[in-house]
Amino acid sequence: MTISRREMIQATAAAAAAASLPLANVVPSPESQAPKPKFFTAAEFALVDELSDMIIPTDAQSGGARAAGVAAFIDGRLAEAFEKDEPQRWRAGIQAVEALSQEMHAKTFMGSTPEQRLALLTRIAAAESDPKTPAEKFFGQIKGATIRTYYSSKIGIHDDQRYKGNVIQPGEYAGYDAT
Repeated sequence: MTISRREMIQATAAAAAAASLPLANVVPSPESQAPKPKFFTAAEFALVDELSDMIIPTDAQSGGARAAGVAAFIDGRLAEAFEKDEPQRWRAGIQAVEALSQEMHAKTFMGSTPEQRLALLTRIAAAESDPKTPAEKFFGQIKGATIRTYYSSKIGIHDDQRYKGNVIQPGEYAGYDAT
């Protein structure tokens, strides 16, 4: 098949014109891009998303756990879990947080004010070294998953840790010296 110079110029001009058209109808809105939970219910997903973002919030250096998609990653991992205990532990932990929220504030966790949420998180985090209640045990579980997921993400590695890849780092060597 041969194509003439004239046909090539016409095709190139058509492609350039198509590329300059507005994409308003093609690009989905942010609401339609929000991940739909695969394992969690919408309420459970919101709670995990909020707790993880409270554990690693957005700051001047990098986006927080929400921006890194921590809750979506945890949700996907639990949806594909072979063992049934881990997903059940997550559901039981979420229920324990909701029960503690009802006890402390007579509201669901997500129905509470930001100050009430922080008070609940502070309470369950206080017993991190020796957790006794299901909510305190869940804190260790969600904190560990949040940290592992965040620091495996592009935001955690590149923005927060400022990892530049396998490049020569000028400066004084700070490694082990056997002499």
